[in-house]
Amino acid sequence: MLESSNKKIKVTETLPDDLVDHIMSVCLPIQSVLQNRSVSKKFKATEIRSRDLDFSKIYSVRCSQLSAVSIIESVFNQYKGSEINRFVLLLNHIGVEDKVLSWVNTCLGKNIQELVLDFSKSNTVFEIPVDFSAIETLTVLKLGWCKFKIPDNSPKGLKLLKILVLTKIDRVTKEMIDAIFTNCIHLETFELIKCQMYGILSINARNHKKFRLLVVDYMRNLLDIKLDSPTLECFKYYGYVRKVDFSRVYAVKEAEFHYKRSYDWHFYDPSDMVLANMRAYTRVQFLATTNIFLEAFTYRYIDGNMRKPTFCFGNLQEFQICFKAPSICNLFVIAGFLNQCPNLKKVLIDIKNFSFEPGMFWKIHYTAIQKRNCQFKSIREVEVNGHKSLWHEFDIVVFVVRHTRSLEKL
Repeated sequence: MLESSNKKIKVTETLPDDLVDHIMSVCLPIQSVLQNRSVSKKFKATEIRSRDLDFSKIYSVRCSQLSAVSIIESVFNQYKGSEINRFVLLLNHIGVEDKVLSWVNTCLGKNIQELVLDFSKSNTVFEIPVDFSAIETLTVLKLGWCKFKIPDNSPKGLKLLKILVLTKIDRVTKEMIDAIFTNCIHLETFELIKCQMYGILSINARNHKKFRLLVVDYMRNLLDIKLDSPTLECFKYYGYVRKVDFSRVYAVKEAEFHYKRSYDWHFYDPSDMVLANMRAYTRVQFLATTNIFLEAFTYRYIDGNMRKPTFCFGNLQEFQICFKAPSICNLFVIAGFLNQCPNLKKVLIDIKNFSFEPGMFWKIHYTAIQKRNCQFKSIREVEVNGHKSLWHEFDIVVFVVRHTRSLEKL
């Protein structure tokens, strides 16, 4: 609120009182309004008309559940505004279900545009009796640990919806997904996080012109993913390796595959499934993944034959790899993949919670890549995150310096 440290002129003294009152009561987010009311006598009686009711940080170590509920209830009791653009609530709903429902209904009656409800602190799903699909003004809807129902499989509202994030939602069905993409014609971002869905996730966004981002995060019972989305630019996946049909995706530029090791990894090798999806990934410019992805590129004998992957990532400019134990990957595997990326500029190798096994194979493979005479002409920046000064980690650093001609930052 100061123009400069020398003049010490307060902006509030040079503006008309009605304008200052409008800024303090309407334009500022609710936590700033409450802070001003508590520390300034001038604004103690200011009406609460803030359109940004973000209470995500109000429930903390210093503010108990009881105090947080009391503050939020006081805000809604004193609220004088005609519109609420944004309502964010991160709370344990147990014991205060009626109050939460009252707050939500108040927001729904004031042309709410962004609604974020997260009840994960209770570890139980909140069956809130609200038909979110009938809200016509929403552009952002994020629901965590609560019910999301679509009556008759057809949202009446949500025509303006741009961002939809569903977390820990039970019984996500094919009909629900189809209804979302049929009615939400302006949808840009869709995220499914730890939701329950059985069988195949099929995304039909063929007629969408703005759909850009799809996130699928730890949906254990999912079998395959089929994407029919010509405008999709970014796909993020977290979980076990699944088959992804990219045959009708043409614009994807960013991909993240944070694969997780299955419990029966001793008997199940997901490399063939990774390779089955590989052709679609070769077009991306940014790729972030785990060592399970790289393991599919290792040279090894299978049924008496040497497998030698030949995919080329000609568009890739940035590559991030996170190593997690157990893994058969080493510097030889990393170099083999980088050699298939002729336009790569930036590399991040994350070994923060991982240590390579520097045995006989490490030395044999290190000698092999020296003889191969790899030359990475385009790489300019390399980061090794979690470097612990072990000698095999220094091998990686030395290899990068020797074989990267255009290196600018290490």
